[in-house]
Amino acid sequence: MISPTVLKVLKRGAMLAAVGAFIGVPLLVFAADSNLSSVGSTAGLGTDSLTTIIGRIINVFLSILGVVFLILLVYAGAIWMTAGGDGKKVDKAKGILINAVVGLLITMSAYAISVFVINLLTDATGGSGSGSSSGSVSVESLSNSLGSGVIRDHYPARGATDISRNTRIFVTFRDAMDISSFITGYDTNSTPSDVSDDTTATAINSENVKIYVRADGDSAALTDVAVTFTDDLKTFVFDPTEYLGSATEDVTYAVYLSDSIKNTDGDTPIDSGGYLWYFTTGTTVDITPPTVQYVIPTDGTTKDRNIVVQAIFSEAVDPTSATGTRESDSGFSNIQIVGTSSTAPVAGEYVISNSYKTVTFTSTDACGTNSCGETIYCLPGGESITATVYSATPTSTTDPTASIFPYDGIVDTSGNSLDGNSDGSVGTDDDYTWGFTTTNDINLDAPAIESITPNIEEENVDLDQSVQITFDSLLDSSTANSSNIVMTNKEMTSGDSHEMWYSFGATSLTSEGDEVLVDSQVPAKTLVTISHGTFLASDATVPLSYMYSVTANEGVRNEYQNCFVPGEGPDASGGSCGTTTTAPFCCNGVAQDTACSLF
Repeated sequence: MISPTVLKVLKRGAMLAAVGAFIGVPLLVFAADSNLSSVGSTAGLGTDSLTTIIGRIINVFLSILGVVFLILLVYAGAIWMTAGGDGKKVDKAKGILINAVVGLLITMSAYAISVFVINLLTDATGGSGSGSSSGSVSVESLSNSLGSGVIRDHYPARGATDISRNTRIFVTFRDAMDISSFITGYDTNSTPSDVSDDTTATAINSENVKIYVRADGDSAALTDVAVTFTDDLKTFVFDPTEYLGSATEDVTYAVYLSDSIKNTDGDTPIDSGGYLWYFTTGTTVDITPPTVQYVIPTDGTTKDRNIVVQAIFSEAVDPTSATGTRESDSGFSNIQIVGTSSTAPVAGEYVISNSYKTVTFTSTDACGTNSCGETIYCLPGGESITATVYSATPTSTTDPTASIFPYDGIVDTSGNSLDGNSDGSVGTDDDYTWGFTTTNDINLDAPAIESITPNIEEENVDLDQSVQITFDSLLDSSTANSSNIVMTNKEMTSGDSHEMWYSFGATSLTSEGDEVLVDSQVPAKTLVTISHGTFLASDATVPLSYMYSVTANEGVRNEYQNCFVPGEGPDASGGSCGTTTTAPFCCNGVAQDTACSLF
């Protein structure tokens, strides 16, 4: 069941951005123009970029050249046809034809060389990727695997700046991956999903994963990098032995993932050509420990027993310290959930999301089904629940870096242990503990979309405007991902799609719509923000008409594990789409009983 939201992004000739919901809310949206563009238009000035203007000049020149070439062909043909056996006229005609063809070849060669040089200059001055183009905006080459493909998230983010020099690099995939693709000398003994019989190693496989200073090129890729991974084999952590960057200037790094990397099924899921992104380090080393920003459920509250437990940190944390499976008597122990009926931690799964800032716990005690007919899981009912997030053992009171690996508590991207009491230092009292009470009831209320940005058929959407979806209740943050919220695009004349990365962030809001920043605020709903590669500008003169859609499907879950079905959302005026179990698809604000047709 899919109900796509179609947004047409128009910029100066028409730009339409889309937000839609699967089983949910397809919305046709046009966007809001930037203030600068409005000022330029009002003043009578052009708002196109220099590259757009140059491109149009070249298009005009090539058009004129084509006309001239055609005229010369006709003229030469006429001379030849009327030569009447006169050798001089035939030679003249041949000369005109040869000169016309040679001139055309020289001009087209010059054009190709110019495009090549401009792409190199664009890349050297901050362009993304090698820079193919479509329309008037550069497409970020080798980026499509993020969101659209197998890569679910990574840290640092694309284009991130002021990254600490002692950072680790994380990459999370949708699939379980073959460890030997990332670690040289690692032998899975032909059982890539079973690590119990592996011949282990830790050094980076620098043929498949290249981390290098952008200016130096990939021939200078780092080789002294230790690699670790999460138990589910979906997230890999790369820890350079030496600090990145410089103490005196910012340095831009590239990270390249080869399309030869395999998953545990032996497939190569990264898009052809690989995946490439850049980030820039600052001049400082991070020695500031992370804190718990807020938690769900809030301390002292009462919730129905199918609630999931979430801890939101002040910064990204190392997934190898914060994720894993807990059995009742063994397994992951850096976060523990305990009821009053047993001293053993509740069994369940800890999953990281929201750019590595949120950890969600779901128990493994099956207790019913949700509106999709899928199993939901419960905490002990009618009990007082205590949740504890443990701080890793620090090196000393003045050095917050964790001293034990595997970590015995939570650490950030630089290995700093959790500051549980938020006093700015790490000691022996820095575990973070809170409590709440469960009922014996099961909550089956489904989430709905409250608002979207851009709106249905909104015009003049900025090319870099993020897409936002506000749900009327709290979500399980781990379900706000590219499997459950899908962005697609199409150029309507050709029917082609262009590569475009996208990633997700989840922000908790109070019932009044304020962002939750501290644990004294009560989270009530979730704002999902989709960051993405630049939209391409439609151009009626070519013509080019780019359309974008976002589809939220039933995989989106709220804090009670209830799926987004029927896919209720707003219509164009902000009212209800009016979905029902017999008309569960909300297509551009209108409920219908069949799946939405994109574009």
